Amino acid sequence: MEYNKLDVIKDIEEKAKASMEIINKANSRGDSEVQKFYDGAVVFITGASGFIGKQLIEKLIRSTNVKKIYVLLRPKKGKDINERLVKILDDPLYLELHKENPSFVDKIVPIKGDVSENNLGIDEKSWSILTDEVNFVFHSAATINFVEKIKLATYTNVRGTREVIKLAKSCKHIKSVVHISTAYSHATTSRIKQEVKEDFYESPIPPDALIELSESLDEDMLESMCAPFMKEWANSYTFTKAVAEDLVRREKDLPICVVRPTAVMTAYKEPKAGWIDTKNAFGASGVFVGLILGVIHVSLADKGIFLDFVPVDYVNNIILVASWKNYLRHQINEKDKKVYAITSTRNPFKWGKFEQILTKEGRQLVSTQAIWYCFAIQTSIKPLYFLLSWILHFIPALVIDGCCMLVGKKPRLYKVYQMVEKLTAIFEYFTIKEWFFEDKNTLNLYNELSATDKVLYNFDVTTVNTRENVLSWLYGVKKYIIKDNMDQKEYAMKKQFWLKIVHYTIFPIYLFTLYKLMCLTFIFIYKVLCFLYFNSGVTISREEISI
Repeated sequence: MEYNKLDVIKDIEEKAKASMEIINKANSRGDSEVQKFYDGAVVFITGASGFIGKQLIEKLIRSTNVKKIYVLLRPKKGKDINERLVKILDDPLYLELHKENPSFVDKIVPIKGDVSENNLGIDEKSWSILTDEVNFVFHSAATINFVEKIKLATYTNVRGTREVIKLAKSCKHIKSVVHISTAYSHATTSRIKQEVKEDFYESPIPPDALIELSESLDEDMLESMCAPFMKEWANSYTFTKAVAEDLVRREKDLPICVVRPTAVMTAYKEPKAGWIDTKNAFGASGVFVGLILGVIHVSLADKGIFLDFVPVDYVNNIILVASWKNYLRHQINEKDKKVYAITSTRNPFKWGKFEQILTKEGRQLVSTQAIWYCFAIQTSIKPLYFLLSWILHFIPALVIDGCCMLVGKKPRLYKVYQMVEKLTAIFEYFTIKEWFFEDKNTLNLYNELSATDKVLYNFDVTTVNTRENVLSWLYGVKKYIIKDNMDQKEYAMKKQFWLKIVHYTIFPIYLFTLYKLMCLTFIFIYKVLCFLYFNSGVTISREEISI
């Protein structure tokens, strides 16, 4: 990564500020059809503690005059639902709202429940309140653990969707329901390098059948029965999301639609450029964490394939607009269910371009806490990746951990690299394969918006600047996950300068030592084999020698 004279951090912050000023002006004009649509609305949100859910709450409060937002929460880690809500609203995401409109917290009401349980784990009294008051439902809750067992993934992603639909159908004043799925629900092995249609596909298994099997079979038996499906689907998440969509498709009278985002990344502009949930460190953003900390030095990815990431603020903008359009369509008796894909297909960039941006300007966003010189080698060749992983990750980790043990400190680095390997295995399906996602419905929906709504609820991916987007992602990881001091850029740069000198001084010595050790190892093995052979009692006749 070469130093670039442009101050990347200042550039990101200034452009984000200018963009928010334009959005705030549109917000205050009062001529937005979508904005007016939510006047006095009572909303129910699942997944409110998640990445999409948190920003959806912020956007609703900031841009509309909703009356109340019910959020489904369960007690967790010794905290009840009220304590959890306080913790959620303490996120930097809500900083400006706390300053400008501190009473907004009174609009948000927690409902005790669990999306994986029957009736969403909601008691009768709360269920009655919801069915009496709720107008809009946004179902974003899901288990996004790619290695989740089929049973729990089914309970959360499939049965949970069935129960949300059940609740929505019971609501006396329901106007619109949005089911948040994923564009990868039907990005199967057989569709690699093909277009995934913006429509419903046949479910791999009937939803009710999968729910019944999950409720009646033990975990191992269910895994065995679903194994054939895993040849087409990447993981239990995409598989169960594909099944859940069929529950939406078969609904006849409920005003419900589907929003399918591709991989969701940091906020592009709203309410703060780069905002990201700290839990995203366990997803794709975790790779960025490793890069700017100088921990990850090799990645498995194909430079020639297209990346498909969309900012979380664009995702929530289309969710709110799709809900509005869904209601209008239902009012004129258009009962066919719409799918809206939010994808960067019309604004593509490749892994290679991604690497160039990091190399040219990413140096300014390395962490002050970096433990080594930040560099990375990208390859799509698995054997080479594993070789480089041992040379750049595991062998240095064993040496450093060994030194830590000698001085009485806890060894950690090897375990870190084991986690990196798990992340690589999980995302390999998406970093060396590609699909093309149709988004005609989404484009048509955007074109129907007024000039004000195109600003206030922008989800046109062609307006996303790739360079700014990638750098905002790095910026967000540095600020919100690692929690670096953003004013210490010069210190981080100087640290990298000296780490670079140390790296290029030590690395050749390390490689030479490794080479010599390998040579000595081979010589030792050869001598041992020769010793064993010549002492095995085997004799060779003169005739055999002459032959």
